[in-house]
Amino acid sequence: MIILGVRVKLRVRFNDKFVDAIALANTGFETDSPQLLVPRSFITLNNIDLRFLGEPRVVEYDTAGGPIVMHMYPYACRAAVIEEDKVSKEVKADLVISPIEREVIMSDALIEELGIILLSPRRGLWRFIDDPVERIRYSYRPQYW
Repeated sequence: MIILGVRVKLRVRFNDKFVDAIALANTGFETDSPQLLVPRSFITLNNIDLRFLGEPRVVEYDTAGGPIVMHMYPYACRAAVIEEDKVSKEVKADLVISPIEREVIMSDALIEELGIILLSPRRGLWRFIDDPVERIRYSYRPQYW
């Protein structure tokens, strides 16, 4: 059995710029507000000008490897899940920039706001909250930045 985790295709909007990315649904990334964590290289490779995202807050996050300080831009982006047959609502989210992470990661609050229901995290099975109960969607392969 291949172990995937649940990853979905997101369309992320920064003002008038759109970037598509595969994002990991991580329920262990617990936040009060919807947050999207991206690697620093994601910002660089997609030519996102941080000057237009407002003032960042310096925030300490607890991780499996210990605490780390990252820049968080409140409500700096909007994200929607993009599937062949459906697009979720667009959700306003805080943008967190990680100096060490290699994947785009959705917080538990963002997962919930996007209407994602995790059916089998290890096998990468999920559905939208308003999908019929028999509808099963499949995870994307990881995308590293």
